[in-house]
Amino acid sequence: MALARIARSSLRRSGCTSHNCRNNQRDLPSDAASPHKAHSLPFMNAKTGDSLSYLSTIRKIDLSTLGSRGISVTPHYHFSSVERVANESDSKRFPGLEATKQGEKPRVVVVGTGWAACRFMKGLDTKIYDIVCISPRNHMVFTPLLASTCVGTLEFRSVTEPVNQIQSALAGDPNCYFFLASCTNIDTDKHEVYCETVDDGGQLHKPYQFKVAYDKLVIAAGAEPMTFNIKGVKEHAFFLREVNHAQDIRKKLLLNLMLSESPGISEEERRRLLHCVIIGGGPTGVEFSGELSDFIKRDVHQRYAHVKDYIQITIIEASEILSSFDVGLREYATKHLRKCGVHLTRGIVKEVHKEKIILNDGTEVPYGVLVWSTGVGPSGFVKSLNLPKSPGGRIGVDEWLRVPSVEDVFAIGDCAGFLEETGRKVLPALAQVAEREGKYLLELFNRMGKQNGGKAHSAKDIPLGEPFVYKHLGSMASVGRYKALVDLRESKDARGISVAGFFSWLIWRSAYLTRVLSWRNKFYVATNWATTLVFGRDNSRIGN
Repeated sequence: MALARIARSSLRRSGCTSHNCRNNQRDLPSDAASPHKAHSLPFMNAKTGDSLSYLSTIRKIDLSTLGSRGISVTPHYHFSSVERVANESDSKRFPGLEATKQGEKPRVVVVGTGWAACRFMKGLDTKIYDIVCISPRNHMVFTPLLASTCVGTLEFRSVTEPVNQIQSALAGDPNCYFFLASCTNIDTDKHEVYCETVDDGGQLHKPYQFKVAYDKLVIAAGAEPMTFNIKGVKEHAFFLREVNHAQDIRKKLLLNLMLSESPGISEEERRRLLHCVIIGGGPTGVEFSGELSDFIKRDVHQRYAHVKDYIQITIIEASEILSSFDVGLREYATKHLRKCGVHLTRGIVKEVHKEKIILNDGTEVPYGVLVWSTGVGPSGFVKSLNLPKSPGGRIGVDEWLRVPSVEDVFAIGDCAGFLEETGRKVLPALAQVAEREGKYLLELFNRMGKQNGGKAHSAKDIPLGEPFVYKHLGSMASVGRYKALVDLRESKDARGISVAGFFSWLIWRSAYLTRVLSWRNKFYVATNWATTLVFGRDNSRIGN
């Protein structure tokens, strides 16, 4: 009865008779024969446990019979491309961007939106190339100022720069794209990268896969925090690499401050909640401890007077803090941090639990907030690639930042390192290294493009010019209370200018303010600093 009603309504809408429908089926192209083999109604595939599993008892309908019953069916030839994709080889079963054709601009695919990738895209000549950027985030993070956002010295938007403002072609050019996705694999023989869209937590859609063909590929996928396979680190510690990390740290700090004032809480638990432990005494850990100390001394003591005496900051480092800095600067930083109330402890973490960490000597250290800052290493994606590796596991490159065993593939930033046979040391994972590599590579690409070397397999006989040479410009770190360190030596063992104190702090702020990419963010940063100086830091806790 139900099918009869559907048939009658369909006939009225389409004017189709069973005879006409059968004729239409006979007129189908030969490659669309037997369309019913590829289709069943969507709810017929419901799995046990799905919200529609009760429909599994309904008898499946043979779509080949629907035309004879007068039911309007979407012709199968509308979806012939889908069937072709499904039946072709694995490399072609994904939708996406196919290889560029003759007469089209060569396509450069950039994986990542870090310092190296964004510096490269910013200067790439879009009159020569089309750009496709693939990354799980749509912005660049100004990492040197990220620690300031954890305590409210700066707002989060002040340290982020959207990639389509860094390279405007991604927003306006019809053949340039930004894809919010993660790169899962690379086929260097077919010049294709395979991607998976970012999961939104299962709220609206599941991730789906696609491919992008490239003429030139630049891998700038960054690195991941090193955990040394220590049990419990990923589950209980906070990292400080992304804006969402800083947001989580800020929310946890403010939550613990408010919980510690609750009536009935024991003194031991209050001390644990207000104990902030930082693992790693590098620039990130030291700058975070300095920002946190300023926040406590100026803002927490005024607004959380009941618990101000319970707050403690501890840095745990296996050797010395700021080991890459001059000895005199290290001693200055150590004295200054202790004067600011930061406890410095030597030790190696053995295990991390929900409310305490255990050191190698058996010492137990309770904590309320644990920040892990022990450097970075190759990501799982980089490890999975079938490409040569440098010492330390990064993607191996030659003097021109090419991956030598494959064609048209380059790697820059924290994910890349010189191969051992080049005779060069692997460069440190620093923002200035990544930025300089990005600048060098964009100049190389622009030269190649002007000599018609942008297309795939077309740059073999084009001279690449001088190889990449890195010259260290120095290191800086803020230690709190309007004090900073500036080390202008070219290397750890070289001689050079090393200064510390208030004047160094002015240099530190001025240098980073000039390095912020856009005028909009320069204004944000300067305004945030002025607001914090006059009114203090905001201690509102927003979000769960």
